[in-house]
Amino acid sequence: MKRVGRRWHAVVCYEVEVRERPDDGRALGVDMNVGQVATSDGAIVRMPASSRLVARHRRQQCVAARRRKGSRRRLRMIRRAARTARKLAMRRRNWQHHVSRRLADRAATLVVEDLRVRGMTASAKGTAEQPGTNVKQKAGLNRSILQTGWGDLRRMLEYKAVRVVAVNPAYSSQTCHACGHVSAASRPCQARFKCVSCGHTAHADVNAARNILALGTGATGRRGALALATPQTRQPVSEAA
Repeated sequence: MKRVGRRWHAVVCYEVEVRERPDDGRALGVDMNVGQVATSDGAIVRMPASSRLVARHRRQQCVAARRRKGSRRRLRMIRRAARTARKLAMRRRNWQHHVSRRLADRAATLVVEDLRVRGMTASAKGTAEQPGTNVKQKAGLNRSILQTGWGDLRRMLEYKAVRVVAVNPAYSSQTCHACGHVSAASRPCQARFKCVSCGHTAHADVNAARNILALGTGATGRRGALALATPQTRQPVSEAA
């Protein structure tokens, strides 16, 4: 038995036969962004809208903080906030399972970014002597990253796919997939990529996913977004067990 909040859940373990999936030689690049996942074949899968639940959870937390400690009204509001948080977590986990299953079925090898989520979501407050800048904006970004759950999604991919290759994502969002030119000016906005060198245009996350695919497989992917290639080392990569 397992208790989650005020509910008890029965946990049943059983043994199943796992059939080894053959490697079909296909590789797919995956770019993880806030609230969505983009793949090298042009697909973009977005999380279901949860802004109302997020706002409700923050409002319940604020109300609970204002109430007297130890009171029943405070405890009641804390429980309501916990129920809302559980709904958010279950909705996120359901989306992660669906996305990871779809990606694992489309290609044997998945090339993902080796993201350091803990470092990326570190606080920007700084110290009293050296206070940070844009603290409120950074806190909002941190919440969005954690709500997407990049780490959980990668763990699901590692046991569902035949092979997961993690690559260093440095400059993958600033590199043109067509000509290889690197420039921050090629991203005039969050979703659009336009190379300042050759004029190639694409969705920014799809362009990044194709660069990630090239890093993990050694294939440029210009013949098609779903590459047929044997992974080879072009830069230090870590292959998931």
